[in-house]
Amino acid sequence: MKDTLMIDVYSSAILNESKCTLRETSYDEDSSYYMTNSEINVVFFDRAKKKYAEKLQLKEKQPMSVDALHTDNSGKMYLIEFRNGKMDRKSKREVNQKIFESLLILTDELCKNISCTRQNLSFILVYNETKNPSNEIENSTLQDNQSRNKIGKYISKKAKEDYIRFGLKRFKRLYFKDVYTVTEDEFENDFVRNWEQDEC
Repeated sequence: MKDTLMIDVYSSAILNESKCTLRETSYDEDSSYYMTNSEINVVFFDRAKKKYAEKLQLKEKQPMSVDALHTDNSGKMYLIEFRNGKMDRKSKREVNQKIFESLLILTDELCKNISCTRQNLSFILVYNETKNPSNEIENSTLQDNQSRNKIGKYISKKAKEDYIRFGLKRFKRLYFKDVYTVTEDEFENDFVRNWEQDEC
């Protein structure tokens, strides 16, 4: 596989004009809660989506979008969606729609095709572990109980792969280089700390 290409996210005026902190993008209005307190710079993708819709003069229903886009010092890009609520069927459908519509915006603004996102872009879903315990049903045919989750995580770790929840595994290698479904703590430990060190 080819090495990751260095893509200048801020070469797009729409993305460049939508910068803010990761903390701002993680805000849940319903509960007045931030899912991270990190002050690293990211693209507020909801804001970028609005600017994109304005550019196209979309007066009807606007596209949906994920919360943030981050590029680390090595050039890896991450689309990030924060979900403080319960990941029920409706939420899963909404996340899927946000993924597709965000990818379309991003390919139009930066990448030009899905081959580019498959090579350079990963997706991270950050979820509230308390509202989405590992003993609940993931879909209509398979129970995601605690034992199954532990076994799945163990096997994934041995195989040097990440355990992907909520039916999002299908996006890996199809549209994204990697897909991660992580709790708030895992997000802080596995991603945010490294990104903050990069910015120092």
